[in-house]
Amino acid sequence: MIILYDNNCVVCRSFKNWIIRRDKKNVLSFIPNDFESVKNKKIKVNLEFPINTIIFIDENKVYKGSRAIFLTLSKTGGFLGIISQILATPVISYLLQGPYVIFAKNRGKFARFFNG
Repeated sequence: MIILYDNNCVVCRSFKNWIIRRDKKNVLSFIPNDFESVKNKKIKVNLEFPINTIIFIDENKVYKGSRAIFLTLSKTGGFLGIISQILATPVISYLLQGPYVIFAKNRGKFARFFNG
């Protein structure tokens, strides 16, 4: 599974590092969400996705936004993984997309709370 993220974002890098520490099965691969990185890895994804959106790719299925966050978290296992599987369902992740978009647009304001 591949996660495309904004490497220039402190919040995004912190999330990536936090997930990597919890990915005991090493099933997740993080790649910066920029044209060159995606092109070099030969990832088949529409590069028109905005860079401020996290993207989760699993077996050629592409998910973005809140659903991508919850699918990523679901791979960490434990209680958080179980809750994230529920939150990753289409209806729930759709309902949470609005708050995700607001957070993503304002993530720079939250950067001081994270170590990236």
